[in-house]
Amino acid sequence: MARISLGTVSVLATGALPFRAEPRHCTESGPRTHAWRAFHDVAPECPLQVALFRNGSETALHPADLESHWRQLRALGEEPLLVYLHRGHQEDTRNPILAPLLARIAYRGPVHALRVESRRALRDALDFARVLAQGAQRVLVLNDPTHRLFSGETPSRAPLRYLLLGRDTAFDRPIATPFQQETP
Repeated sequence: MARISLGTVSVLATGALPFRAEPRHCTESGPRTHAWRAFHDVAPECPLQVALFRNGSETALHPADLESHWRQLRALGEEPLLVYLHRGHQEDTRNPILAPLLARIAYRGPVHALRVESRRALRDALDFARVLAQGAQRVLVLNDPTHRLFSGETPSRAPLRYLLLGRDTAFDRPIATPFQQETP
C-alpha cells in the first residue's frame, strides 16, 4: 500500500457560521423517544427538549440560510467532498440527520456523516478528513455541535463551524472567510 503524505493538505479556510439552534419543548413521546430515554437513563416523566433552527415562521433541523453559504463555497471552484460531524440524536429517529442537510443545500456529491461525541472522536474525524483531502481536491468539514434532543439543562448553543481542507494550489493564500458576503 502506498504511503500517504498528509503534509500536502492545507487549511484553505476555517470559521464559524452565524446559526444557533433554539430549544423547544419536545412533543414526541412513545417508541421513538423511549430508546433515547433508556440509553440516557431519563425517566418517562422528565420533559424533553428539542433544538431546532428558526427558518422564518417555521423550524427545521438545519438553518435555511445554509444553502446560500454553500452556493458561495461552490462558486470558488470544484464542489468539495462533504464531511458532516454531528452530535446526539434527533426527535424523529426514522429520519437520519444527514438527509435533511443534503436536501437543504442540494448536495449530490460524495459525503460522509460521522457522529462525534468526544474530543478524541473529533480528532479522529479530522484525521479522516485530512486523509480524504489527499484524494479529493477539497474537503469541507461541517461541524454541527447541536444536541437536537435533550433533557434537563440546555446544552451549549455553539455555532456551526467549518474547515475547508485541500491540496489545492490555485490559491496563493488561504481563503479567510468564504462564507461571508463581500463588502464593497
